[in-house]
Amino acid sequence: TAGVLAKDGEIKMWWYPRFLATLTEEEVQGLLIHECWHIILQHTTSRRMDPHRVHNYATDLAINSNIPEKMLPEGGLVPGQPFKELTDEQISKMGQDAVDRYNRVSQKIASFPKNESSEWYFARLMEDKEVAKDIQDDGKEGAKSLSEALADGDVKVDEDGNLVDSDGNPVSVLPGSLDDHEEWDQGSSEENSLIDD
Repeated sequence: TAGVLAKDGEIKMWWYPRFLATLTEEEVQGLLIHECWHIILQHTTSRRMDPHRVHNYATDLAINSNIPEKMLPEGGLVPGQPFKELTDEQISKMGQDAVDRYNRVSQKIASFPKNESSEWYFARLMEDKEVAKDIQDDGKEGAKSLSEALADGDVKVDEDGNLVDSDGNPVSVLPGSLDDHEEWDQGSSEENSLIDD
């Protein structure tokens, strides 16, 4: 994953080296373009919307509409494109509730046209209460991705029907967690104005 933040009078970007190492040169370029667009379009400051996780989906959909798909890492959210089809192994380990959430969000994103604003995507996601809840519930901090958990052989369904690793930590079943902007709300108004100018 990667992310950008305006804080302490600076624009900061962070990334996980293991993630970046899996990308082609073109995908690294696409990721950098994507993160820069968050700053340019003021997604980290004056155009923020709540709930944050739905906002992040909406801004990613708006940005990724304008980046060639071959430049986006696998799992990037693209309007009009369903999520990658689940394998039999993923389905068997996820449990029906998680599979249903994955399919609902996938179908919603596949129904969207490209080239709309983040506010447009946000409104459409929030109109569908079930999809909005699916997105919010999946974005638990510290969650492993489904592919990471499966690679570790470390996934099960808990008593509440949630996908967790062997330590009980949440496992994210939805794509769209490629970039992390959890600290967007921590910039001061002065720092945010630096970006907005």
